[in-house]
Amino acid sequence: MSNCPICTKHSNLQDALHETDHWVITHGPLDSQLLGYLYIEPKRHVENWAELTADELSEIGMLIQKAEAAVKKETNIDRLYVVTISEAVRHLHFHLIPREEGSDVKGLPLIEQATQQKVKNNEHIMSEEFYVEKIAKIKQHLTEIG
Repeated sequence: MSNCPICTKHSNLQDALHETDHWVITHGPLDSQLLGYLYIEPKRHVENWAELTADELSEIGMLIQKAEAAVKKETNIDRLYVVTISEAVRHLHFHLIPREEGSDVKGLPLIEQATQQKVKNNEHIMSEEFYVEKIAKIKQHLTEIG
């Protein structure tokens, strides 16, 4: 699809953390202030679950498991939310939203913080340098996990 932001991103993808034959894992925006916030996106334009092939479906569970393991090596998460909304961007994609142990921000407020970059606690602003360093380590863990 020519006007799809995810398809456009994939046509010049430079920040993939991990790729398979069917999926791409990328990191979420620094503005969310959630280290380990990831996206899993099908490489081809798919708008509905029913459009996924058996091969695509067989990979997604393993990728979520792998992503959670990689994020846990760099953060202290208690939960990993997996959300797919696909309203603003019709290309089906998964938001992997980590909730750190002891965090007071949970559930829908955390999902809003991630997807809308609405930071609730301005006291803990993560630097870009720290974020980039940790994302590189998460990418390394994804490679090591296989």
